[in-house]
Amino acid sequence: MTTARSIISLQGFPVKRSVILTIALFATMTPLALAQATDISASTEAMLTTPDLPVLTGSPALPDSPGAVFFATSSSAMPEDSIDSDDPSTPTARPMARPQVKLISANRTAPTQTAGDKVLMGLREAVTPYSVIGWFISAGWAQLIDGSPNYGTNSEAFAKRLGASAALASSRGIFGDSILGPVFHQDTRYYQLGRSHKFINRVIYAGTRTIIGKTDSGRAIPNYAFLIATAGSSGLTVTYYPDRNTSGSQVFQTFATSVGGAALGNLVSEFGGDVIQALHLSRRE
Repeated sequence: MTTARSIISLQGFPVKRSVILTIALFATMTPLALAQATDISASTEAMLTTPDLPVLTGSPALPDSPGAVFFATSSSAMPEDSIDSDDPSTPTARPMARPQVKLISANRTAPTQTAGDKVLMGLREAVTPYSVIGWFISAGWAQLIDGSPNYGTNSEAFAKRLGASAALASSRGIFGDSILGPVFHQDTRYYQLGRSHKFINRVIYAGTRTIIGKTDSGRAIPNYAFLIATAGSSGLTVTYYPDRNTSGSQVFQTFATSVGGAALGNLVSEFGGDVIQALHLSRRE
């Protein structure tokens, strides 16, 4: 660690050092992720089943394969044309979500992703406006309580916390979505259950998606991609956090708070649309 620090020679710029390390790791592992693309069909008509739809492929529907999120990204929130039918007895097909969108709303169908789609999704999600908002919230809260990373309480400390928050969240997302998702053949998207499910079921579902994931075929598995990515990004903080925040216990605390923060983010994704709609309706009244 001492040798690496002396080579990088960025003691006064911890955030820059983290970014360099993150880019280096991503550059070395991306070819492995892209190599998985040859094993995945690129057909856009192949769909993943959701709990609100009948099984289309003959495989059993899973309770862990629900529908999506409002607090997604700008493109996932954009309306897409649905398929109309002149026959009223024929149900209208759900709009297909874009393969690079991570948050799939309950009224959309998720297409099969290639490894390349997952790489692009991870890179895209790292810089969405919602991600930036998350950085500010995380840095602001740590500044308010003078918590980890302990840079202090002045404006310079907030700037360092903001950079650290961006580095932590971006590295976790890129490692999990762009690299480990293809490696484990795992679907790392969040599928919103929606209003057709009970409130408590939606809460439990959203809170447990950090530890329960699924494969590309829809089979429920431990969320290897997220957990390993979170552990790796937490470990990287020893290169840019203050010395008092780089012990083993501090790294574990970073890991635990990252998992908890992701669970809260899933709750926002699950219920954010409901809250916005309720506020909009009350305003119209």
